[in-house]
Amino acid sequence: MRASHTLLLAGLALLAAGPALAQSSRALDSLNATNERLSTRSEIRGIEQRQQFDTNQNRMQIQRNELFRPSPSPGVIVVPGRR
Repeated sequence: MRASHTLLLAGLALLAAGPALAQSSRALDSLNATNERLSTRSEIRGIEQRQQFDTNQNRMQIQRNELFRPSPSPGVIVVPGRR
């Protein structure tokens, strides 16, 4: 008899805890989804920063090339002959 009372009480406790367990499971799923979104955003931000860094490096290299480009040689000067 005592075992059946214990079993009955354990069953009632599980029934009462069911909604709370479901809520905590949903909350945990929500937290996991939020963490995944934040992680994805962080990865995207890192990629964007790397692309911006590379773009800036390329622009600086182009500016350096323009600044230090050798001037064209004047070529050969031909003096017209006298007649």
